[in-house]
Amino acid sequence: MNIVNYLKDGACEKSRIVMALLQEKVGDGINESYNEERNDYDATVNIARWENCREQGYVISLRTKDYSKQLNIAWFEHRNSDNICAIEWEQCTINSPNIDTAKFDNIYKDKYAVSKSVRYDECEVMADWIFHELENFWIKNTGDKNADK
Repeated sequence: MNIVNYLKDGACEKSRIVMALLQEKVGDGINESYNEERNDYDATVNIARWENCREQGYVISLRTKDYSKQLNIAWFEHRNSDNICAIEWEQCTINSPNIDTAKFDNIYKDKYAVSKSVRYDECEVMADWIFHELENFWIKNTGDKNADK
């Protein structure tokens, strides 16, 4: 198969790079959620495609252990720049959140009101930020006293 089209799913190249970096960072799970009794992680990180016209990327979701809260972070290449942008919000969903079902509240009121923006060549910065947000969400919502990590 021609390398040009291999593994293309519609998301922009920079979003795919961020996803690959996150797969490496998350590994088997969020370290703070490791459950020694089960010998597994309590935190399950899910991912889906994010489609908003020209903004093609991914959305990652993490629910609390009791399913009472859910953090969602979508990232994509901004439609008017080469920046990689992310939108972060809390909303419990049955299926993966998308642009039509997301309830952003005070963020993303317009195309510039994003939670995080980095230059096109800062994929690792974005992946680090997303991973840190996932970790902090888990710690904050499990009552861990190290929530300011």
